Amino acid sequence: MYWRLHKKFGLKVQLNLFYRMENFDLSQMSAVYYEEWKENSDWLKLSFHSDLENVKPYESSGYDVVYEECKRVHEQIKRFASPAALANTTTIHYCLLTESGLRAVEDNGVVGLLGLFGTNEKPRTSYDIDEGNAARIRTGEILKIGNISFASIDIILNCYSEEKILEQLAFISQRDCIKVMIHEQYFYEDYFRYQPEFEEKLRSTFSFLRENGYQSSFYESLLL
Repeated sequence: MYWRLHKKFGLKVQLNLFYRMENFDLSQMSAVYYEEWKENSDWLKLSFHSDLENVKPYESSGYDVVYEECKRVHEQIKRFASPAALANTTTIHYCLLTESGLRAVEDNGVVGLLGLFGTNEKPRTSYDIDEGNAARIRTGEILKIGNISFASIDIILNCYSEEKILEQLAFISQRDCIKVMIHEQYFYEDYFRYQPEFEEKLRSTFSFLRENGYQSSFYESLLL
């Protein structure tokens, strides 16, 4: 699906990875596709998300835990997909890190974090950023604090119908950059909240963005 969208729209995709789930972890991932990952790394990259899919995993975690779990995912990505496939930006699961957690991902080479900052009507913050800076980020600004650049995810596609997605995109289409995310589990028929229109939502989104002059890019390319 992503290959088809890449060929049609020039789509670039970043997959944020958990290290493990029941009966599987990334150390078991075959390296047989190493060259294929490497060859496609100009449009398909991988990054650290969390050790596993638990609630707010790093809300109060110290440096050592975050550092080791991020490092472990990075090492596996480089092993089975090549260093070229490793992104140096990501979204941490639940968008929460302590100050020492932020240092830990920075020491693993992360230079940019995407998070959730809500709206003016329903503000929220991520990564322990104060509300003053969060307010700037939610307007679309990329804000560098220390050595990490922070930006807001503007829309999570699985949260809306196709019609509502297009309304939301039209509302923010004056921005220089629109950051788009979707959770992959809604693609699978055996998921209890399966969305059969998953691919069509993506197709409509990137058709709208291309028609409005946007080009797909990795977040890290905006930070150069």
